[in-house]
Amino acid sequence: MTLINLHNHSSYSDGTLKPAELAAEAARAGISYFSLTDHDAVGGWPEMEPALKERGIKYCYGVEIGAAEHEYMHILGYGIAPADPGLNKMLADIRQAKVDRVKKAVGFLSRMGVDVTFEELPWRGGCPPSFYQLGAVMRDKGFASSRGQADKLYLAPGRPAYAERPDLPAAAVIKAIRAAGGKAVLAHPYSVGGRLDLESLKDAGLEGLEVYYPAHDEAAVRKYLEMAAHYGLFITAGFDFHGPGTERDKMSGYDYSPDTFKTISELFV
Repeated sequence: MTLINLHNHSSYSDGTLKPAELAAEAARAGISYFSLTDHDAVGGWPEMEPALKERGIKYCYGVEIGAAEHEYMHILGYGIAPADPGLNKMLADIRQAKVDRVKKAVGFLSRMGVDVTFEELPWRGGCPPSFYQLGAVMRDKGFASSRGQADKLYLAPGRPAYAERPDLPAAAVIKAIRAAGGKAVLAHPYSVGGRLDLESLKDAGLEGLEVYYPAHDEAAVRKYLEMAAHYGLFITAGFDFHGPGTERDKMSGYDYSPDTFKTISELFV
């Protein structure tokens, strides 16, 4: 069986494995078609590419970027040029905006007498601290009984330490991916709460849908296959692997069919 897994994270974002370790894990799992899709980062590719070549694994360059289109979502970019200046500037701006958001919330907390500093918040590999890490530290320091209570009392929308999310519009993210030579794919569509407006996303340049994903049961796969066919979107598959010690620690893949994955196959190196 030939396996495909086009959704994976390394220590350059919130994964626990370095790119070379990730390539070794993919080889052990028998993956033949692979992509590294770090959050808001492409810095892992100079290490990833030779490790994949050494093991004879075909790959396409990738990245995963948060965006908003009525609802928060993740957009995968495949076939991008990792060194593209415009894409790299956008990714750097996104990472800095996330840092600024958490620092702003920490400032609000400080004025309320909640003694938490940005410097004590843990980074997840290459990912800046988020509200999740901030809430966890507040819990650990006794300012809340749980991370959820930290949200309820301080960090949720409408609460005194909330700071607006810096999400870019989906159309801007899609445009940047296409400008970098890539194709934009909506990741794990089940996670888009509320309204999923594929028509608007398609009009903005979305070309694919991540149909095969661990959280998609058979009924969901059928639904997303129908949606992909209706909107003329190509199909991708990924396990969203993050590495040992995470909730997404299973490296595996889906059965590769040249007909099913014809469009994405054109991007493989």
